[in-house]
Amino acid sequence: MGIYKIIAVGVISAFIIVYLKYINSELTMPVTVCSGIILLLTTASYVYDFIGELKNLTYLSEIDTGVFSIIIKIIAISYLVEFSASLIDDFGLKSISDKVVFAGRIIILTMSMPIVKNLVEVIVDLI
Repeated sequence: MGIYKIIAVGVISAFIIVYLKYINSELTMPVTVCSGIILLLTTASYVYDFIGELKNLTYLSEIDTGVFSIIIKIIAISYLVEFSASLIDDFGLKSISDKVVFAGRIIILTMSMPIVKNLVEVIVDLI
């Protein structure tokens, strides 16, 4: 199971980072960033599998591929914004982290408008 690898990398990284804080605190930030990247790369195959299953659901439900594309982009943006904001927060820059999250929400809101428009059109057609 992949979850054991993820947990192992997370716990080992945490121990190394805590240890480095006492030995050489300058090395904690690069190790933190590398740990995050390793964890992100470890989960990449799961993301690929998820996208494949989502494509299958799209074909089965006969949803427009444009809507599928928008949903994938929104999911990707939300995860990238969360990861980036956490990384920025690790650098001790909470105010910039909050602004990245706010910008991500605005972008997601803007990107979701075609889906909202299609939903309104379906509701109007039903009425």
